[in-house]
Parts: sequence; structure tokens; C-alpha cells
Amino acid sequence: MKAFVLIKVEPGRLREVLEKLSRMDAVTEVHCITGPDDIIAVLDSDDARGISEVVIAGLHGVEGIQATDTRLVVEIP
Repeated sequence: MKAFVLIKVEPGRLREVLEKLSRMDAVTEVHCITGPDDIIAVLDSDDARGISEVVIAGLHGVEGIQATDTRLVVEIP
């Protein structure tokens, strides 16, 4: 399962957060973006529970992250 996570970062900590996210196993891509959010991260896991664990136990533990907004990718049959 894949998810996109929009991330708001504390001022002055963007580079630090990008580096930390890029080292996380479940994070397959990480990019700076324009708009109200600072970063978009692509997560990959076996299921929704795995995505939840990465967001709650992983991303929320990264110093400098203020907020996350997760979007699960759904398959259209």
C-alpha cells in the first residue's frame, strides 16, 4: 500500500527533516513542495496498519515536524 504524506515543518528545520525522512525505510520518496505544506513524502507498506505505524511511530517522532496529513492511495477496480 502506498500513501502520500503532506508535512508542515518548523521554520529553519526543513533540511534537517528532509535528511531524517530520507533515511527512513518506509519512505520511498521525499520532496520539498510549494503551498501550505513544506514536504511531501511517499510511504510504502504492506497494508494500512503499516502506514499508520510509520506515520504515528515514525514521522510524529521526528523533531521539527509540526503536522502531517496522510492520503492513502486506493485502487480503482
